[in-house]
Parts: sequence; structure tokens; C-alpha cells
Amino acid sequence: MTNILDSHCIPLLNKGYTYFDILIFNCYDPSNKTIDRDKLYSAFDDLISVYEKLFDFSLTLSGYQFVGLFLQSNLSDSITLELQIAYFILSCGFIISMFGALLCFVTIEYLRGCRDESVEFIIVGIKKYKHIFKTADKIIYFNCVCFAVPINILIYNSLNIQFGIAYNIFCFILFCTGVYYHYIIIVCKQQYTIVNNEQTFLYTRRIYL
Repeated sequence: MTNILDSHCIPLLNKGYTYFDILIFNCYDPSNKTIDRDKLYSAFDDLISVYEKLFDFSLTLSGYQFVGLFLQSNLSDSITLELQIAYFILSCGFIISMFGALLCFVTIEYLRGCRDESVEFIIVGIKKYKHIFKTADKIIYFNCVCFAVPINILIYNSLNIQFGIAYNIFCFILFCTGVYYHYIIIVCKQQYTIVNNEQTFLYTRRIYL
């Protein structure tokens, strides 16, 4: 256990709702104002593992996008406007994938470099840069859209219009379902209420108490 010597850092622990905020707060003991170093190291390992997977996913997605752009070079000069739009979005997605991979790499390097610093430095640093770190997550979601939209346009080259529309509707349903699940599980404040024998029990994250 490590004492937090700077009292200005303590209010920062109670602020925020991101993955970073929750993991760091769960290492904190409010009763004696200490940080459990073992839990903190475990939290850093979890964060690094998440961003390593995001890094791999960004590179994999950029590979598929590069293949799509390479195949486009074999098309004739009489490419339609719809296909031009599809490949433009795919090109943007490729650059976004590279930028997302760069952000993941920067995040991993920062986490590895500061894990042995003082707890005050870690708290202030994570709180300062967490929005930049979380940008990598948002880029992944946006990049999936940049990958899926061109496919929904290009699919009409291979399928009849009826099958193309059915595919578009199916993708839209999956997209809306994914956004909804992400909102209720990740974005929303996690509080669970159970009613038993006319008594109500509330369960919430420690950071919200």
C-alpha cells in the first residue's frame, strides 16, 4: 500500500467514468487514502492488454483496406461515381486505421513508461491524457464504419439489387444493435436494482458511491 501524499490528487480519483478512471479508483482505499500498488500494476497490465489488441485490430483492418485499394487499381477508367465514393471512404479508412494504430502505440508506451512512477504522477497523468487515449477506441468504431460502408456500396457489383438492399438492411440492424449494446454496457452509468420481498437493493460501481 502506498500513501497519497498530495491531497490535490485525491479529488481527481472521484471524477470520471472511463475505463481508466474505474480501474485506478478500484486501486484506491478511501478510508486511509492509499493506493494498492499490486492492484495498480494489474490495472496497467489490463489497460496495456486492451490497447495491444486494439493495435493489432487496427493493423489488421488497415491490411484489408489496403487490399481493397490495391484491387481498385485494376478497374477501368470508367468507374462510376458510386464506386469512386466507396473507394474514397475506403482510402480514408486506411489512413484512419494507421492513425488509430499510432494512438494505441503511444498509449502503450506511456502506460509502460509511467507504471513505476509515483502514484501522484500516475493519477494526474492518466487523468490528463485519458481523453486522448480514449480517442483510439472511438477511432476503431469510426473505422469499422469506414470499412462497412464501402462494402455496402460495392456489394451491388456482385448481387442483384434485391439482395443488395437486404444486405444493407441486415448491416444496419447489426450496427444499431451494436451501438445500443455499447451504450447500455459501456457508456451508461452501471447501476443495478433488484427487488426482493418488497425490498430494493442497489448495486453500483465503487467510483459512483
